Amino acid sequence: MPTPFDVAIIGAGPAGSSAAYFLARAGFKVLLLDKATFPRDKTCGDGLIPRALPILAEMGILDAVMPRGWKLDKLEVSSPSGRTVQFSIPPLPNAPNYAVVIPPLLHDNKLLQQAIAAGADFRGGVHVRGLLTDANGVSVQVEQGSTTETIRATLAVVATGASTALLSSIGIPAPKPNIVAARAYFEDIQSLPPHFQFRFDGVVLPGYGWVFPTSPTSANIGAGFIRTGKREHHQSTQTAFNNFIQSPTMKTLLSGAEQVGALKSFPIRTDFATARTFAERVLLVGEAAGLVNPLTGDGIDFALESGKIAAQHIGHMLRLGDVSASQMQTYDTMLRQRYQNLFRFSGQVSRFSLNRRALDVLVPLAAVRPRLPEVLVNILLGAQPAPENMSFLRIVKGVAARL
Repeated sequence: MPTPFDVAIIGAGPAGSSAAYFLARAGFKVLLLDKATFPRDKTCGDGLIPRALPILAEMGILDAVMPRGWKLDKLEVSSPSGRTVQFSIPPLPNAPNYAVVIPPLLHDNKLLQQAIAAGADFRGGVHVRGLLTDANGVSVQVEQGSTTETIRATLAVVATGASTALLSSIGIPAPKPNIVAARAYFEDIQSLPPHFQFRFDGVVLPGYGWVFPTSPTSANIGAGFIRTGKREHHQSTQTAFNNFIQSPTMKTLLSGAEQVGALKSFPIRTDFATARTFAERVLLVGEAAGLVNPLTGDGIDFALESGKIAAQHIGHMLRLGDVSASQMQTYDTMLRQRYQNLFRFSGQVSRFSLNRRALDVLVPLAAVRPRLPEVLVNILLGAQPAPENMSFLRIVKGVAARL
């Protein structure tokens, strides 16, 4: 007996909506489920890096959201000692040389609406309690209010972000998010620099703070830290955030400014390099597969891209009538070929640089040797491939040797 749906997608954020859009556009019967009703807000840094923009254009929403966003083409990094380096976003082969700050409340709902317009069915306010697989398909156990039901599909896509509760039902040990962060919005900021700021002063390392302008006088401001198990990281995200905004530079910046809305915290998974990306008849996309950069914390580009990759491969499997384990492994191989070197390199840079001594050396070095941040940014933004065999330390030594 045929299953009611070709694909059930759990999670209607960027990864899930991307997968739903491309599958529905290809003519497959798609059900998209989410525990939230839309439009809904999501806590993050709000930054869309350049490589996220072409796929938004492909999905037909870039022109709709750009007027509500704030374009920035420069980044500034500050060391623990307060030394800074500033550089421009380089020209990219398939993306613009700027990033955009757009609240998820705007683009996430637009993405969902495009998926629906392409033909996907959507149900919000639904709690998925488990996934069961058998030789004929996937059973999605859902609860909505006092009603429970089981929905059948040939395949499933898990796009639940950092929430790992569902993974155990498909035999994947639930990993713990390895970064925690908190952010708040501020308005009436006087003399707000018109660029992204990544700050390592006023934070517990390994950790970072950010200032992402949303207009000439407002910004998304936040702080996060990597969980290491060390005593100094037994702090709350609120404490980390408060320490950051009370640092001398931030106190000056925010003098006279007003916080708008509550401080919100969120976990981040960056473990793609070692994460599971599939189970029987189930593919994982976006942050559910650990696809958030361990150095920069950006993830929407990987969410959109992996959603499209999953959709294309699912379409291939369904047309072949082959949903075997080897086909699921092929999906993982596709992701590894695209992202593994980048995540290995980014993790290496993160481990090497997110300590006081290294940062106090690297930031001044980058200021006098712009080739260093240029190489790093080109790799992180996808303008050049991440090196397979050359370590970040070797790159740094090569640049320093030219001083």
